[in-house]
Amino acid sequence: MNHATSRAPLGAIAAAALACLQPGIDPVFLTILSQAGGVAPDAHGWVVGTTQGGMAAGALLVWRCGVKLPPHTATYAALAATGLALLTAGLDADLPVLLLTRALFGAATGIVYTDAMSGAAAHRPTTAYAAVFLTQLLLSALLALVLPPVADAAGPRVALALLAIAPAAAAILTMSARDADRPAAGATPLADPAAADDAARHRPSAAWALALATVAFIAATMMIWSSAAALALASGIDRDTIGVAVSAGSVIGAATALAVLRDRRILPLPLTGVLASAGLLAPLVLTPPGRAGPFVAGILLLNIGSTAIIIRCSGAASAAGDGALFRRFVACTHPLGMIAGPLLGAALGGAAGPAGLAAGAVASLALGCAALVVAARHAAVFSQLQKISPAPLDENWTDVQTLPRSTGGRAR
Repeated sequence: MNHATSRAPLGAIAAAALACLQPGIDPVFLTILSQAGGVAPDAHGWVVGTTQGGMAAGALLVWRCGVKLPPHTATYAALAATGLALLTAGLDADLPVLLLTRALFGAATGIVYTDAMSGAAAHRPTTAYAAVFLTQLLLSALLALVLPPVADAAGPRVALALLAIAPAAAAILTMSARDADRPAAGATPLADPAAADDAARHRPSAAWALALATVAFIAATMMIWSSAAALALASGIDRDTIGVAVSAGSVIGAATALAVLRDRRILPLPLTGVLASAGLLAPLVLTPPGRAGPFVAGILLLNIGSTAIIIRCSGAASAAGDGALFRRFVACTHPLGMIAGPLLGAALGGAAGPAGLAAGAVASLALGCAALVVAARHAAVFSQLQKISPAPLDENWTDVQTLPRSTGGRAR
């Protein structure tokens, strides 16, 4: 299967952004879906969860079986997603059929996303993830502004049908796919066999810790994000305000992605995780009854925190891992976190109400921060080994280092 999604990196970035567009518009999508088909707000978490479950399945399929899949599988998957998006717009209030449709839609977009992202992240992965997030957030902002007026003027089903444009565009981009997952050439082995053994242990350990952190932060984001619309509606905040909040959040998230795109690291990654966690929890405490301003502020803080930490963790994990297979796994962590978050949020919220949702979010964020500390520790050990015996070192790997990098630490 081809793992770059176009002849140019911009094609892979655009296809990946279109494939992961749905999570960015979920609050608006879910309110319009309820208007069109009578889906109850307490079922929103299950709609999001089944969609992301399908996306995780599609992503895992590409991760484990990518080289065995036929050419242009991503194109066929994007076309299938287009049809399923149109089917969603025409469904009545039949929750099991809707959940099945969204699961299949998620599987199709998961295939497209993982195929595209693994190619886009082959070089300068932090920049690639930032560019995908930036594109996705700008598109989310546009749709959050456009969909509610369209639903009012032409009906909610027309607004939902417009969402089929995204996978259709992704299908066009994937038609010119080519393979970009070639093995890296010119790698310089470690001169000291003992140092090689230690490096082989510490660098992958940090990569797996970073991947775990990525899953944890995405799960916490989605746990809160998928419940935001229901929390707002329960607090008496109207649908148009939710749309404005999502749009404004996408804009501020895009600005955050643009800042990260420049790849100028100001704060250590563990400290970024702590600050991002505070922003992610903001919507849970800033949604008072009938007050739109604090709700909008909470959504803004959530978008800033989640965008910064997810991009940095994803880029650092891709750089710390070894080869295309691990890059595909890092891409898989996104849908894995996206399914874990809504399902845990729905289960905890149903069992213990808002307090259960808050407890789950705090636990997930604590896990993410702990994983970043572990990654930083292993990165520091690897940095010391670089001084003992130089080896190739991806520049993005320095994102989690806590000790200075050796001047001879990277093959040029």
